[in-house]
Amino acid sequence: MNNGDNKRQTIAVLFGGRSVEHEISIITALQMIEAMDTVKYRPLPVYVAPTGKWYCGDELLKKEVYKNMPASLSGLKEVVLLPTPGLNSLTVIGLRSKGGFGIFGSKVAEETIPVDVFFPCFHGSYGEDGCVQGLFELADVTYTGSDVVSSALSMSKYHCKKFLESHDIPVLPSIVVSKAELDQGMGSNLAKMRERILAQPGLGNFPLFVKPATLGSSIGVSKADDAAGLDAALLKAFKYDVEAIVEPCLDDKMEINVSVMDDVEAVASVVEIPVSSSGNELTYEDKYMRPGSKKNGPASSGMAGLARVINPTDLDPKLKEQARSYAKRAFELIGCAGVARIDFMVDLKKGQLYFNEINPLPGSLSYYLWVNSEPAVLYTDMITLMIERAQLRKKRKASVSVDIGFKALFK
Repeated sequence: MNNGDNKRQTIAVLFGGRSVEHEISIITALQMIEAMDTVKYRPLPVYVAPTGKWYCGDELLKKEVYKNMPASLSGLKEVVLLPTPGLNSLTVIGLRSKGGFGIFGSKVAEETIPVDVFFPCFHGSYGEDGCVQGLFELADVTYTGSDVVSSALSMSKYHCKKFLESHDIPVLPSIVVSKAELDQGMGSNLAKMRERILAQPGLGNFPLFVKPATLGSSIGVSKADDAAGLDAALLKAFKYDVEAIVEPCLDDKMEINVSVMDDVEAVASVVEIPVSSSGNELTYEDKYMRPGSKKNGPASSGMAGLARVINPTDLDPKLKEQARSYAKRAFELIGCAGVARIDFMVDLKKGQLYFNEINPLPGSLSYYLWVNSEPAVLYTDMITLMIERAQLRKKRKASVSVDIGFKALFK
């Protein structure tokens, strides 16, 4: 390591993970690393394989390495984050003593990789939903983004809607149904589930939307036009999640998205209207596999490559401001940090805006919204701000006492 590296902070960028959104996480992480200020920071790519094993190495910066998985993992270091406060490092698995392998009591020399800040770029299960944040808390390390509670609440669509509804942010009616209900007598239980859904206020008419309750990226999402379609949609959602959320489908609707950043106070970006290739609901293919315009970038750009209208001039300014206001309020109420994206649905017949969902770790970190905001925030500066805010939050938390000694035990 040269003198320049000694002056730079090491930022462990975590991505991949045990999620159906695995590849989207890779895209986000590679984009972020490329944009990072390498004068201030040294990025350390940490890939979490679908098996749950963690690997690090500069080879992970090359897209080609992912084409040859899992064979290409053999040339990387396998690492783990131990839940031990004070280490502030990754521990390399496969430890050896100085004189050979550590057996029969011979001393083992641990190899560790010091880390200043952990920067998760996960999407979906076990990474965006509070799981890895819990590990960060146990290890007492500095990490970017939302904490355990805000991440978990954000990713549970139903609980998030109900929480924000209690704070006067409008949401569409919904119901959650469980895969466990189908464990016995699936045919009859599926019919009972359908009847319960259709009896829910606001869900009595088709079409309906069915989504996995805790996923993103439009995975497992279906539009049900009749009873048979509803049954099929439920089974599809249960393929990816143990719970599904069912909501009404607006006849004449428009989606509006806003990003919010944790600065001294919550700050909202310009709004965007994402554009579906079919004119209907956005699909996984719309979001990640369609070439965008030259301005938005190629398909491999992830969410940045989606066709979209940013800060549309013909959108009612009152609607824009309402979306930005609700977005900031939702971000603060949930307790998010870093950068999030909040998605809304507009009932064009009624002119009514509804909160749809919040993404605590949005694809591409929503940089495409910030570079078009006023004032513009460059991707590099946004990453730096996220790191600095994480360090500030860690200092504040360190000032809280967690030790009151032994009192009740020896009373």
